[in-house]
Amino acid sequence: MKTARIIVSSILLLYCFSQAKNTYSVISVGLAVPLSSAAPIWGPNDTGVLVHIGDKNLNMGWEGSLTFFGLPFTKFENALSGLAFGGKISYNRWKRDSTMQECTFLGTEGIVRYYLPVKINRFAFFGQVGGGMFIGEHGFNDMDTVPASPPPSGGVTLVTEGQKDFGASFNIGINWDVIEFSPGVTMVFTSGKPSAWFSLNAAAKF
Repeated sequence: MKTARIIVSSILLLYCFSQAKNTYSVISVGLAVPLSSAAPIWGPNDTGVLVHIGDKNLNMGWEGSLTFFGLPFTKFENALSGLAFGGKISYNRWKRDSTMQECTFLGTEGIVRYYLPVKINRFAFFGQVGGGMFIGEHGFNDMDTVPASPPPSGGVTLVTEGQKDFGASFNIGINWDVIEFSPGVTMVFTSGKPSAWFSLNAAAKF
């Protein structure tokens, strides 16, 4: 239910932004490379003692996002004209390389974007920072979850509701007409150990 409220609120915010002047929307998709994905796997040895038998990591994942922003100071034609404010809605997905268990995050962020005043051959350069709430069933370093009740033996944790954690993102980008490339790093402060990934995104701006 809380997830539905966040989605509805994001849609309303996007609609209000679409009615303002000097606004843009960016749809992007790209690869997501985990930066903090290792979690230990424990198992019994010949004498029955639990020992570290390996690590479980995430395979290469993907990220899709919708970013919307406005440039409120364009009429000044100075350094402020490149300053933009808006929001970002993203969905990220990976699978464990050991258990093929899915790991996902749904994020809603507020963003600040700044376009450098200098252009080179119609290429514009920008930096972007964002922060907000991310909903995921578990972090990169957590135990796998199972869609069954009660949970099976062996310490596997059953999670029935998404965990909500604060996260932040940092991107740099190149814009050419309606095309953008924006590599960046996102970090979600999941319990125990943050979940972080690097994404390389290609986008269309309209």
